[in-house]
Amino acid sequence: MASKEKFDPKKMDLLLSPERKQSLDTHRLLSTVPLMAHHWVADVGCGPGYFTVPLGKYLFDGKVFALDVQQDMLDATQRSLETVHLTNVEVTKSKESKLPLEDGVLDGALMAFVLQEARYPRALLKDVVRCLKKSGWLAVLEWNKGETEAGPPVEQRIGADAMRDLVEEVGLRFRSTRDLNGAQYMVMAAK
Repeated sequence: MASKEKFDPKKMDLLLSPERKQSLDTHRLLSTVPLMAHHWVADVGCGPGYFTVPLGKYLFDGKVFALDVQQDMLDATQRSLETVHLTNVEVTKSKESKLPLEDGVLDGALMAFVLQEARYPRALLKDVVRCLKKSGWLAVLEWNKGETEAGPPVEQRIGADAMRDLVEEVGLRFRSTRDLNGAQYMVMAAK
C-alpha cells in the first residue's frame, strides 16, 4: 500500500483562511446535511476545527465528537472551542481506522477531506458505519480527481464515482453527490 500524505499541521492556517471560507462556506454546506439540534455527530479528521465549531454551535442540544490522529490539530480545535465557549464538543485523539466511540452512538458523521489521507479508507469507513445509529447519515467531502490549484496529489484523491462505490461497499445507501466549488464535492449516504 502506497504511503498517503497527511496534511502538515504547520500549514493549518490555510484550513482556516478567508480564502477557504469563500470557497467552502460551512454554514451553507451544513444547511444541506440532515442535522437536528439534538444530534450526536462525529467530525472525523476534524483538523483545526473548521467544521467542528459551526457543528458545535448548531448542535446546541446535542454533542460533537472532534476526532483526529494529529495532536497538533486537536490542540488547535480545543483553542477554537475555548475562544467561542462551546462546551458540547468532546475533542479526542483517534486511531486512523478505529474511532474511540461506542457502537451505534452517532446520529451522523462528517468526514471532510480525510479519506484521501487514510491508509485504509475502507476500514475507516466501516468503523464510522459501526458508530452510526440505524437511522444514521454520513457526509463525505473530498477533492475531485483532476488537477487543481490546491489540494492533495491527484493520485491520492478519490473521485466522486469511486466514493459512491466505496460508501455502498461498506453497507451505506448512497443518497446524493453535490459539487461544492468545482474542485471539491460532497457525497451523502445513510445507513
